[in-house]
Amino acid sequence: METKYYYSYNTEEKAFSGKYPAIKNPRRQSEYLLPAMATFKEPPITNEDEVAIWNGNDWVVEADYRGEKQVEIKTKLISNIEYVGKIKTGFQRVSDAMAEDIELNPDKYKEINGALSDISNTEEYKNMIEQNQLKIRKSEIERALYELDTKRVRAMCEPSVKDDATGETWLEYYNNQAIELRNELNQLERNISEN
Repeated sequence: METKYYYSYNTEEKAFSGKYPAIKNPRRQSEYLLPAMATFKEPPITNEDEVAIWNGNDWVVEADYRGEKQVEIKTKLISNIEYVGKIKTGFQRVSDAMAEDIELNPDKYKEINGALSDISNTEEYKNMIEQNQLKIRKSEIERALYELDTKRVRAMCEPSVKDDATGETWLEYYNNQAIELRNELNQLERNISEN
């Protein structure tokens, strides 16, 4: 005797969820019982990243990336795909590795032709990294100059000799350090403004 099967689908997307043997109707042995959210029509075979969806009359094949990652192209925000169908407009499907890299290095990615692309091998990106490093160094120098200015005020109020052999005072020492840092800061600012 041949077994008859029914094909169930879930309530959210009406996506195929399983094949089960049907039970005969105890009152009419020629009929089979059909549970809710099921059909006797067999779904089509689907490939990876596809799912069969029951539309009320027939099965249709849709893209299925649920559980994978997507990035919103404009904001570079990563989220999990929780829907069936093609990727929404303004989003891009990405691997877990790329999603992590986008979160850690968002400046490394740029929208090109409606998709985020890795630009780390471009001159544009190399210039941006160089500029960021110059700005960080500028900030460090400005912080060091502030600390030196505080020490110089103290050295003016309490004049004392730093090095007995040379006769250099603390004020002279701090002034020399400040001059070196200001020269480096001026050079950095010229480099930043040139780019």
